[in-house]
Amino acid sequence: MPINSHVFSNLILCLTGIFIFYKYYNLQPHFNRMLWGIFFLSISFTALTELITLSGLNLPDRSTETALLLERTLGAVAVVSATWCLVMRYKSGSFLFYSTLALGLLLFYCIVWYRIAFMGLIIEPFCIIITLLICCLGLAGKQKSALWIIFSMMFVALATKSRDIPIPMDPIDINRYLMVLAVICSGYALRDQYKILF
Repeated sequence: MPINSHVFSNLILCLTGIFIFYKYYNLQPHFNRMLWGIFFLSISFTALTELITLSGLNLPDRSTETALLLERTLGAVAVVSATWCLVMRYKSGSFLFYSTLALGLLLFYCIVWYRIAFMGLIIEPFCIIITLLICCLGLAGKQKSALWIIFSMMFVALATKSRDIPIPMDPIDINRYLMVLAVICSGYALRDQYKILF
């Protein structure tokens, strides 16, 4: 029996998110690390729920959709704060962390409660734009990490348009592999925080 390609792509994305977080989390202060952890692990959690669903195990209804909404709200808001801390070399305190967590969870709750899932497709691009604007400040300071975050957000944006990419592959698999590249680029950004472009 051939293996479903979605199983393979989701497995790679899930493991990549966990591996990158585990490899680079020690490079950041405590709350900065937790912000990046929310971003990486929300992506891995979405891939894991889909992987479990594809493997035939029973999960509660709409669990995959709920995990995706969590990624598009809490994960997206967390990457904005995490990028700010990375680019500005700011050590996040408890206020920034809990404010980010509260805002992300509030957006997630409102979307789930009022059943307006399409709002996730608005919140995520808005957070990508803010993240890119923050990275422009980093590029002005010749920070290598800002360039990696720009690549990462570019891959996230492309992943949302995977159905329009003319590649002979299932759009779901294209989405997962682009997200893998996004996670790897974010990891490199953490690695190169204090490096200069030229």
